[in-house]
Amino acid sequence: MTLLKPFLIIIKSFLFYLFDSLALWKVPSPQLNELELVFLIRQDAIGDFVMWLDTAKEYRNIFPPDKYKIVLAGNKIWCDLAEELPYWDEILMVDVKQFKTFSRYRWDFLRKVRNLGVQISIQPTFSREFYHGDALVQASGALRKVSSAGDMANRNWLKKFIADSWNTELIPASTETLTELERNAEFFSGLTNYTHLTCYPQLDIPDFWLSSEWKEKTFYILVPGTSGAVAGKEWPSAFFSDLATKVFRQTGWEGVICGTKQEHSLAEQILKQSDSPLQNLCGQTTLVELAGLLSQSRLTISNDTGSVFLSSAVGTLSVCILGGGHFGRFAPYPDLPGQTN
Repeated sequence: MTLLKPFLIIIKSFLFYLFDSLALWKVPSPQLNELELVFLIRQDAIGDFVMWLDTAKEYRNIFPPDKYKIVLAGNKIWCDLAEELPYWDEILMVDVKQFKTFSRYRWDFLRKVRNLGVQISIQPTFSREFYHGDALVQASGALRKVSSAGDMANRNWLKKFIADSWNTELIPASTETLTELERNAEFFSGLTNYTHLTCYPQLDIPDFWLSSEWKEKTFYILVPGTSGAVAGKEWPSAFFSDLATKVFRQTGWEGVICGTKQEHSLAEQILKQSDSPLQNLCGQTTLVELAGLLSQSRLTISNDTGSVFLSSAVGTLSVCILGGGHFGRFAPYPDLPGQTN
């Protein structure tokens, strides 16, 4: 089976290429727009989106609202947060799991994108995905299609050859090892032809994002879940339990366990094993509510998840327990001159 895997991936790539080509065949003429339509494409996870906000905010400056309409094609897991930000005019929410299927959903979504009347499509993602972001670049039908030259982390030679041909411009990517923050700045600098200085992402939290229940309390947040299935990425629940006990004994702070609905049982294990006051809020907060709660907490202790990047963005001291994955690319953040990490 291992020997067959590369061959099967090539077959799968070809089938998706054929499916998408049929879906985009004879699409009705695109709608006419009063403003030039800029199509920003981000399909990755919460942490990637938060790290991108440093440069995302700048697109409004190069595409002013009197001449351009910015539409963001975003992963549905973070779109509620994106909707609260002033950097774009409209959001197309993508169910990325369903989109990566031979389905009516993918068929209809591709045709919807083609009908938007896009003039400029931009995909800043460094590790591009053939079935996701690259497919949306093709579907846009834009006169100007720009992507990062990227790496080969999520692609083979066939995917690269096909997807690169869909773009009118590929922004060069340095071969040296860079953090994701620096990659985002590198792409934006290449797009605009002027140097964008790398900065830590920052989110200003309005009062209505804050939790009235926790307003007068002193607490910290534990996030024991992980954002992927990388071996060694998830710290054992017993370790989180011991850590929660130690934090309480040294500070007297109450702990709040946050995460997805699927991580509720994991949080219950930690709660039962620890001799400290903990509350399980897994699955009970939206991303916007989580951002508000993180900004109210004294400390965030998290596995390698989007929560730790969100915590940093709202100005809360954050500790990332990093095991497996891409050490140095996403975490830790680099030290940037004149900025507080």
